[in-house]
Amino acid sequence: MSESIKIRTIRLAHHFKKDKINVTHVEKPYGGEYSDPIVKIEIVEAGKEVGHLEVPYDNVDELISALRKSVDVCEKKSLIQMYMMN
Repeated sequence: MSESIKIRTIRLAHHFKKDKINVTHVEKPYGGEYSDPIVKIEIVEAGKEVGHLEVPYDNVDELISALRKSVDVCEKKSLIQMYMMN
């Protein structure tokens, strides 16, 4: 039996108020003694779950690194566009 603990709900910017993601820790997500814990990220649109991502803890640091790199790319692109407009 899996046990889950909701870590955080994040309302998505630039979307309707009901659009969000839920981040949850899930212990033994697939049952049994050999099921490792995961982070479950649920995608909620208009109050209904439309999808989810299950990330093993062994991959969480890599996921965070990729998200940070994505932010860096976005910020650099914004700076380049700002300079090009001048």
